[in-house]
Amino acid sequence: MASVTIGGRKYEVEVRGDVVVVDGHEFPVKLREDQGFTTVTAGGVAYRVQLPPEGERESGMAIKVDYRPFTFEFEGRLGGGPAPREARPAAGAGAGAPKAAGRKGGISSQIAGRVISVKVTAGQAVKRGDVLLLLEAMKMENEIKAPADGTVKEVLVTDGQRVAENETLVVLE
Repeated sequence: MASVTIGGRKYEVEVRGDVVVVDGHEFPVKLREDQGFTTVTAGGVAYRVQLPPEGERESGMAIKVDYRPFTFEFEGRLGGGPAPREARPAAGAGAGAPKAAGRKGGISSQIAGRVISVKVTAGQAVKRGDVLLLLEAMKMENEIKAPADGTVKEVLVTDGQRVAENETLVVLE
């Protein structure tokens, strides 16, 4: 078991052959080596992962997931098998109501997917139930709605961006 921090978010991760356990949730993982990157399919979602050369892989290394830069830090042992390249958690349970994540007022993704359209901007007033953005997951379009009245403090995603389960999308105040 290892503590993994990616993009400021901490996860408990263990690799068991072709399965990665992230915070107690198991995800089947497939790897396909391509020229200059690895395609990691976790929980049915494919990610393009760029890693440093084999001999330079250590805690604090710079990686790219779907062209987005991250710092990959870990403590402990990830485990055996071919999947130590898993960079972030993938789709798990179905999409439910948005909930606060990592930061106060944060609205998080309940499932991994791709942002189809951001409907709000920073500074915009919203009412409970207003659509903040559209998220495509498992070939379905999901509306991410405001859980309460407030003002959009930050929009942390853009159209077309892939997001992980529990990733903060929008911050309300």
